[in-house]
Amino acid sequence: MLPLTLLAVACSSSPASDDGGTQNGAFIAFSADFAGFHDWQSFDVTKDAAPGTIHPDAMLIEYLNKAPPSGSTEFPVGTIIVKEGTDGDPMTRQFFAMAKRGPNWNVDGATGWEWFELRNEANGGAGIVWRGVGPPAGEVYGGDPNAGCNTCHVQCGNDAVCAPAVQLTQF
Repeated sequence: MLPLTLLAVACSSSPASDDGGTQNGAFIAFSADFAGFHDWQSFDVTKDAAPGTIHPDAMLIEYLNKAPPSGSTEFPVGTIIVKEGTDGDPMTRQFFAMAKRGPNWNVDGATGWEWFELRNEANGGAGIVWRGVGPPAGEVYGGDPNAGCNTCHVQCGNDAVCAPAVQLTQF
């Protein structure tokens, strides 16, 4: 009976930490972490959006789960930013997110950031379509077959967050 008990304890999941899913300096975002993002602090970034197929031609809003501490030079691990256009049916629109996973993630791109394509769900949550250091094979970022998230974001400075409204100096 003891070996079976030890196996059960070893395979059980640990409880969530008090700092929003960050454990041992790393953060892994799940669908539940995007729940209620429409209620987060929001920024109209329409006028600053890069032209082209990646960004919709409608109003573009970025949502931030929590502001970084004043004077920060990078966004803290656990930061989530969702970028959503307001055009079309909310249930079918394409939108994206970035989550600060930790310093050992995406080291050849926008260090620390994981990219997501999301979809709105009927229950008000957000489902994950894909995630990683960029779109998976056969998928594209916002309709652009020649680019991934890192292509532009590594050029932005500001810890790879491009929107001027979400500059670290604003907090």
